[in-house]
Amino acid sequence: MKLWLLLSRFENGGLERVQANLAPAFVQSGIDTWLVAGKFMQEAEVMLPANIPILELAANGKLTFILNLYRQLRIHQPDVVMATSNDVSCLVLILRKLFFPKIKVICTQHLSISTPLKQAKGIQKLKYWLILKAMQWLWSKADAIIAVSFALAEDVRKNVRLKSPISTIYNPIVLPNYPTLIEQPIILPWPDKNIPTLIFVGRLAKVKRVDLLLQAFKQVQQKQPCRLLIVGDGTEKTFILDFIRKNDLTDVCHLTGQQNNPLPWIKSADALVLSSDYEGFGNVIVEAMACGTHVIATDCPFGPAEILDHGHYGQLVPVNDSEALAEAMKKAIDKRFYVAKDELQERANTFSLESAVQQYLNVIHTVMDT
Repeated sequence: MKLWLLLSRFENGGLERVQANLAPAFVQSGIDTWLVAGKFMQEAEVMLPANIPILELAANGKLTFILNLYRQLRIHQPDVVMATSNDVSCLVLILRKLFFPKIKVICTQHLSISTPLKQAKGIQKLKYWLILKAMQWLWSKADAIIAVSFALAEDVRKNVRLKSPISTIYNPIVLPNYPTLIEQPIILPWPDKNIPTLIFVGRLAKVKRVDLLLQAFKQVQQKQPCRLLIVGDGTEKTFILDFIRKNDLTDVCHLTGQQNNPLPWIKSADALVLSSDYEGFGNVIVEAMACGTHVIATDCPFGPAEILDHGHYGQLVPVNDSEALAEAMKKAIDKRFYVAKDELQERANTFSLESAVQQYLNVIHTVMDT
């Protein structure tokens, strides 16, 4: 059996890390697995698993994607295509209908449909609306649909108006080598560990609301000593650096840049903060729990509440509320909210690679048998 894990592009993000985790496990189960993307970004090459074939469809630009996808489907003739982006999955379903009736198509949903559509404006809103209309027309024809949380599955069911079943499979985050990765040595930017440290890990993008995090951190820092590590890179980096400079936070805020292994950084902190407007899942929450690090997250759609069991394993605060976020930070620092390290790590193991792979294999084999 030949399986394509198909992405619009392979960049340094959580979705891509999930595919990179799944591919070798599928190979071990006897499936000829390929990572296929419009473009493989140079900064993400370190994430590519060894000995997994890759196929780039649009190295010279997006305009070549459709034609090259058709060509490569004809050349390689995969048995199953598992697509991770909505527009690409719709395209595959159209090509399957016209040219490749034997290919099985699995659509996977990793991000909210409704929230970006509500928040977008202008051309971007039109784009999301058109993709949603295409999904409403085409997704009922998919061989299987997978969402990475139950809330996200319900979002898909409601907005795409699906009557067919949707499988929920949590992202495979905790890997067998996690104990080793967590203990890798790092050099912290401060000479001591006497002051409580908060950490953000992720893309520096608007949806992650690092601006909200900084506002909340500033409020806390004015009342009690604390520090903030920001791990990641992205379009908001300039804004973040300007905010730190203008608010005299240079000595207590540090940007580490992108880290291939953020786990030891997370372990070094007292609490991880996820301040997003929306998430598909929230991989970094599981990473923090695996390190035994406390979690503060916005109760955003869709993922954090399920991962944290609605506030049992970490604090959930309203979206876009810097006051509530600041209060949660204070509770984490003075341990008014506390969860034992072993309890956090036990919860993290719910989101293991082994568990997710078996569930994906069940879907794949079911699709092939129909």
